[in-house]
Amino acid sequence: MRSILPMTSFRGLIMIDIKIWDKKKHDFINMFITLDTGASITTVSTNMLQRIGYDTSLGNKKRIITASNIEYVSSVSIDKIKIGKFEINNVEVNAFTFPPESFTFGVLGLNVLKMFDINLLFSKRLIEFTKY
Repeated sequence: MRSILPMTSFRGLIMIDIKIWDKKKHDFINMFITLDTGASITTVSTNMLQRIGYDTSLGNKKRIITASNIEYVSSVSIDKIKIGKFEINNVEVNAFTFPPESFTFGVLGLNVLKMFDINLLFSKRLIEFTKY
């Protein structure tokens, strides 16, 4: 099975629209997220997670290395994430406060990306996810 999504290139970043489970509304909401093959774990804005019902204070604190610093983040389990036709349950994410100039609510990291073969079709501005 495969799913093809529009991709946006913004300030050198590859961004896609995914859906994340909102615990308060009991429904998916859209989230514009950066594709990041350099990130081991998917990371979502702390404010966004709190707004949709996830408690970021309960997660295990761990140390991560970002492109510019060493940070301490909480680990949170997201109930569900949808990427096109694919739904993934119980996804571990880091809760992080992104600087305003990052222009993103999160990064889709290798813990999710490694579940797929991925083709970037730059000429068509599409990204193809294939479940293997």
